[in-house]
Amino acid sequence: MLHLRLYLLFICCLIATTTIAQVREVYGTVRDAETGEKLPFVSIAANNGETGTTTNLEGQYRLRHTQPITSLRFSFVGYTPQVIQPDSTGLININLKPSAAQLQEVIVRAGANPAHRIIELATQNRNRHRIENLPSYSYRTYNKFVLTATDPKGLELADTLHTAPKDSSYYRLRKLLEKQHLFLMESVTNYSYLKPNRTQETIIATRVSGLQQPSFGIVAAEARDFSVYADMPIFFGKNYLSPLSPGSTRKYDFILQETVVTGRDSVFIISFEPQQGKNFTGLKGLLYINSDDWAVQNVIAESASDDKRDIRLQQQFSKVQGQWFPTELDVEITIPQVELRGHQPYGRIRTYITNINLNPDLQKRDFSAIALQQSPLANKQPEYIWQQNRPDSLDAFEQRTYTVMDSVGKAQNLDRTIRLMEYLLTKKLPIGPISLDLNKVFHISDFEGLRLGIGAHTNDRLLSWLSVGGYWGYGFKDEQEKYGADAILTLHKPTNLQLQAAFWEDVTEPGGRRLPFREKSLLADLRQPLLPLLDYTTHRHLSLSGRLGRYLQVHTQLQQEERRPTLFTANDQPTIAYNITEAKVGLRFAYGEQLMQMFNQTMAMPGKYPVLWLQYTRGLDNVLDGNYSYNKYDLRLEASLLHRTFGKTNITIAGGLVHGDVPFVNLYNGYGSYSEDYEVYAGEGFETMAPYEFFSSRYSALFLQQDLGKRLLRTKFFKPDVVLVTNIGLGDLKEPLPETFLPQVKTMNKGFFESGLMLNNVISSAFSGIGVGVFYRYGAYELPKSKDNLKFKLTATLAF
Repeated sequence: MLHLRLYLLFICCLIATTTIAQVREVYGTVRDAETGEKLPFVSIAANNGETGTTTNLEGQYRLRHTQPITSLRFSFVGYTPQVIQPDSTGLININLKPSAAQLQEVIVRAGANPAHRIIELATQNRNRHRIENLPSYSYRTYNKFVLTATDPKGLELADTLHTAPKDSSYYRLRKLLEKQHLFLMESVTNYSYLKPNRTQETIIATRVSGLQQPSFGIVAAEARDFSVYADMPIFFGKNYLSPLSPGSTRKYDFILQETVVTGRDSVFIISFEPQQGKNFTGLKGLLYINSDDWAVQNVIAESASDDKRDIRLQQQFSKVQGQWFPTELDVEITIPQVELRGHQPYGRIRTYITNINLNPDLQKRDFSAIALQQSPLANKQPEYIWQQNRPDSLDAFEQRTYTVMDSVGKAQNLDRTIRLMEYLLTKKLPIGPISLDLNKVFHISDFEGLRLGIGAHTNDRLLSWLSVGGYWGYGFKDEQEKYGADAILTLHKPTNLQLQAAFWEDVTEPGGRRLPFREKSLLADLRQPLLPLLDYTTHRHLSLSGRLGRYLQVHTQLQQEERRPTLFTANDQPTIAYNITEAKVGLRFAYGEQLMQMFNQTMAMPGKYPVLWLQYTRGLDNVLDGNYSYNKYDLRLEASLLHRTFGKTNITIAGGLVHGDVPFVNLYNGYGSYSEDYEVYAGEGFETMAPYEFFSSRYSALFLQQDLGKRLLRTKFFKPDVVLVTNIGLGDLKEPLPETFLPQVKTMNKGFFESGLMLNNVISSAFSGIGVGVFYRYGAYELPKSKDNLKFKLTATLAF
């Protein structure tokens, strides 16, 4: 009996030992066998599909199974699959060899495309997977941005034999890149969302190589907001047709590259690219579609046509609380035209999303007008905060990048340089408690010629709640001085509630439009410099402005002006002066607009909804020497619309009405922007109309642009952006001007019409472009000679 017991005990121990030896968990990294690059989204199937997983953006995987793992199959599009039989639980690293077959060589045309059914099912289910349709959610992100250059370890000596000789700077950079990156930045953020459009993101930790006190942090906002489920997702400043938009199977080539079975679900790996002969702005890449709710599990996407900027995006989704949710993101950006000492620089942004909560207790009051801001202590977080939020510790390259760049930054005082760049963005250069106004230094216009000057205001180093300043300038063509002074008292910083008093002696546009909160961006409005005649103006005002709620800005102002026009006057006539006192109430309403606080300033992020301006002006007779009594109403509406086929439509509607005893300088000019001396597209107004060709007491105007992108013209060497333009204006004078002005003033009561065609970015770089436009004037006010109605202009664009 004792022998029997010992025998049974031996058998049990043997069985237990065998069970323990059975492989139930494996982990490791999958790399390219030739380059050593980590491969994301590699499909891993265990036991012929009993279970499976995919590698993350770092090529890492971890697979657990309730049954012994007897086989593992690693597969990735463009690589030869590899099958192994693990003999122990633990680390298993795999190197996949690139396959000789290319994607385009496996296209099957005959019969029904099996990929189409899968794409159609994913398209039908896309609304349930769009996270913006969720009532609310919150999460935390860890973001890492690395700037480096072409890996010198990947260059062989033979590669350099046929190139131009390299100088010492090339080899110094090559040696540097063997040890570290050029730049490294990390951040941790908390993000909250409440339907329909309330968002709040706070940078709680930031670290920037070379800087001791960074005032900014990296966020992958635009890449993170990319949604393959949207009809026209924004992909780094441009809108592309999604491969999951309705009817996409008629425009994209879809190829079912592989099917991976994992348990009860299947993952269909489908490549996509625009069909030959289809001219639209599209993407190319891979979709990993899971049969579980037909959701996108992974996506790899890049532009199919933009050779100016090489941008590649990879997203990974996971099932969280029953909802497919993005959990990892990788973006790589390369600008081929940019070279750094013989090397090709590129940047990589990697984001990990954790702490996902799909049922947070969020209320409207939890969200302010500032959608993105940085915590005051974000740049002073201890190391344990980073250890808690980094998915992996920093490697030797990254650690050395911080060590070296921090010492260089301290020696070169890079913090001061960054502060300088921040102020340059606001066009204010600080010198102690005084900031120079760079807008006042240099200006060129048809009326003033070259204008040089200087301007300055006190800054936060003196007082954060009060700013006092002034400016002086001189126009070398009109030989006149201009100057002014103002004081701004900030009453409430969160709402930017400010009380301002100002005086200036300068020039203004007769019949112009002055609306509050209209910020003019570079190259967006080149009309002002071409105006041939302006009013010399003595101006005084007291104003109160601020933000009411999230989307409404309000401005009130009492002003007094003396206007001395140069329009319709002769040199031998005495100067005419108009004394005008006005009270104004204006507003700007931008529904959905979000603000961000970065680089020590608050900036608006463009929204997708129309922006409305309204202003009422009352002319006050016998008040502060005012001689006129009238009512004036102004309106402006700007909107942008996107269409899958026709591209982007920009619409501007403007109108105005003034009645009563009003001087002609406060009427409305025709808003023309044509000058024989300036053959440049102005971007505002009528491109074939002279600035003061028409005057009206009431008017309406429509400015319409249809940006077709590269849909109509796309060849190997010539692929401009095609923009169609149509502008319409209507106006009249309810009360005629004095007799002396009648022969020189026309109204456009019969309607002014012009249309044009612009070919933008005929010559372009990664950051800007130059094109050409042609505009034709027609209708009741077309000129007698047809050639005079045709105007050619150069166009200029920026990529940001």
